[in-house]
Amino acid sequence: MNRSKREYIIGLNLVRVMTPRRMTVLLDHFSSPAQMWHATHASLAALPGFSDETAAQIVSGRSERALDDELERARMLKVSILTVLDKDYPPLLRQTENPAAVLYVRGEAHVDTTRTLAIVGTRRSSRYGRTMASKLAQDLARLGLTVVSGLAIGIDTAAHKGTLENGRTIAVLGSGLAHIYPASNARLASEICEKGGSLMSEYPLTTPPSKWTFPQRNRIISGISRGIIVVEAPQRSGALITARLAMEQGREVFAIPGNVTSTASAGTNALIKDGAKLVTCVDDVVSEFPDLAAITKHSAQSKQERQITLSPEERRVYDLVGLDPLHIDDIISRVGISPTRAAQILLMLQMQGLIEQIEGRRYIRSP
Repeated sequence: MNRSKREYIIGLNLVRVMTPRRMTVLLDHFSSPAQMWHATHASLAALPGFSDETAAQIVSGRSERALDDELERARMLKVSILTVLDKDYPPLLRQTENPAAVLYVRGEAHVDTTRTLAIVGTRRSSRYGRTMASKLAQDLARLGLTVVSGLAIGIDTAAHKGTLENGRTIAVLGSGLAHIYPASNARLASEICEKGGSLMSEYPLTTPPSKWTFPQRNRIISGISRGIIVVEAPQRSGALITARLAMEQGREVFAIPGNVTSTASAGTNALIKDGAKLVTCVDDVVSEFPDLAAITKHSAQSKQERQITLSPEERRVYDLVGLDPLHIDDIISRVGISPTRAAQILLMLQMQGLIEQIEGRRYIRSP
């Protein structure tokens, strides 16, 4: 059966031992995907990084039926399949070493990589980390930028949710798109697609998550993004792997400073010491990209327009409330006002959307 070039690539990507590096070698060595598909055991075994066993597994793993089943599965799931040969393949990712030969995309298939920034961090996140991720994502989305993350619980989830009301987000999965992981984020995954975003994976549709799929997918997160913002990460963290890959790909790396006594911020604080740009607000990120200068200016104007006038007393209360929960008794004693007046000011600030009340009569700054 005659196949298109892209179908041969999709079919080869289904072979279990076909790593991104091996696919790159095949693309460099053979003159066409058809030659790659029909290559003999001997010609495959002679390639760098290919053993006799690897060649045998590729020859036995090539399956017309498996390819047809995958194409039908994608149609049923309304999943688009991009290959590295396609003009719509993300240009930034194409420039990386060993780019994914195949990308499965559910939702909006076109990715404008001139406007993509990634937000990543630990699954074991603090309220501070989640608040910062959500706030940054909201602000980036308001500027018309696309936020990329990995759909994991913690920082990734906060970044995706923070984007949804104002713009587009892309979730890059460490599993096939027929295996949404974690299952607790299945509804979030659907919402991302419903609101103009995308789910993306380089893995065949039924691929389950595993220990090796997540580190490998991190290069896709950084590969389709102009910069990576690490919000909260311990010393040994997948987010730090993404940051390292971003540096190797020539991307900008940013980090949110955290409490020096918190293990969750040890990795991000170390990134800052090693040269990552310290970030406290969206302008710290956007200012690193000259072509986005006009957006930065618009952001500053919008922020000025949204500014709410507060009395000196109200300003002292607002300035005191940060991302760490603060009890009303501490506010009363530190500002030096009566309990009644404190309650009035706190209620007003809540109504303005500037602060939030949480359990135990404590208050935090709104994202």
